[in-house]
Amino acid sequence: MGKFSRTWELVKQSFVILRSDKQLMLFPILSAISCLIVTAMIATGGTLVMMPAMVSAAANGQPFQRHQSPLFLLGMFTLYVANYFVIVFFNVALVGVANSRLMGGNWTFRDGIELAWARKGTILQWAFVAATVGMILRTMEERMGLIGRIVMRIIGIAWTLACYFVVPVLAFEDLSPVAAIKRSSKLFRDTWGEKVIGGLSFSLVSFVLMLPAFGLWFMAIFVAGIKGMLAGFALLILYVLMLSVMMSAVQGIFNAALYRYACFKQVPAAFDANLVKSIWTAKA
Repeated sequence: MGKFSRTWELVKQSFVILRSDKQLMLFPILSAISCLIVTAMIATGGTLVMMPAMVSAAANGQPFQRHQSPLFLLGMFTLYVANYFVIVFFNVALVGVANSRLMGGNWTFRDGIELAWARKGTILQWAFVAATVGMILRTMEERMGLIGRIVMRIIGIAWTLACYFVVPVLAFEDLSPVAAIKRSSKLFRDTWGEKVIGGLSFSLVSFVLMLPAFGLWFMAIFVAGIKGMLAGFALLILYVLMLSVMMSAVQGIFNAALYRYACFKQVPAAFDANLVKSIWTAKA
């Protein structure tokens, strides 16, 4: 079974859980809203702080070199940390409730938020680590040539796999960021090996699910012209937002299921055991 087919089946199996508990979609919705608010606040504050330097550069007829400004770099790092914190906070809450559902429990939205709030200090520490690594990788990728960018992409993929279980580890084991990375990496390595192929392609599944909406939009333009274009575009945006929310919730559900398998070799009843076990295949 190919990567797309594998992911498609797992999305359908995760969606069964989501359909039985739609409150799980509240977590990615609140995460997105919170990220927008945080980004707007930091961007506004950063612009006001850097305004004197921008005005001074303009008065001297020079462009403002933002990437050389310590204030800009500090603002970007703050933005990274704040958004990482928000995203991981709600992901911890989502994974907590999803795990309860997978085990036949009855956790509510409030229980998930309480779990994440209890882990807020650890989540903030992880946000600093993730933001630091993210900025380093991005900076090095921008400054290196083609070979360097390829190498940094490979390092980025390795980092992503090593951190695959960090969110459930933070949720259920309450480890420090460094210990959480080590635990996540060990779970992945012990379950699927150090060198793997296959895996998931949630982004590809999302893209395929978006195609019908784009088709209907083009049809609306063809049938109704400008009015159809505007109405179709509004519906397209709404559909994309709803799909993004559902896919985020689905990924959280599956992350909880995969964590249980990696820890306890237990596959929740909603999932195909063979599919979960073979999601990553060790390289020969």
